[in-house]
Amino acid sequence: MQELNWSDRRKTYIAFRCVLHALRDHIPVADAVQIGEQLPMLIRGFYFEHWNPAGKPLPLRSTEDFFSSIASDLARNDEYTSNAETITRAVFRLLERKATDGEIDDVQHLLPKGLRDLWPSTLRAA
Repeated sequence: MQELNWSDRRKTYIAFRCVLHALRDHIPVADAVQIGEQLPMLIRGFYFEHWNPAGKPLPLRSTEDFFSSIASDLARNDEYTSNAETITRAVFRLLERKATDGEIDDVQHLLPKGLRDLWPSTLRAA
């Protein structure tokens, strides 16, 4: 909610879940599991919610494909006004703040380059 300056908890939850699911569904299953294992427990639950690894990963030719899948998922949840790229960047910023450095490094390493470029480039304290 803070990252997007939203006050609607339901809308925020849906947006958060849509990004996590798009991420999970567009990477190889073994990598999806490894990323899920690196996430904090509560976020891990959102990430694995309703997951069926059959037929995964979905093709990812560009970041636009990724944003399109998020936009479609948002639309299925009656959230038509949200910008998928803005939401993705907000979720990645949240994960950057909430996960430990080792977890984030593992997650970033597993992402396709186009998605890795969306991750905030921050300097962490030593």
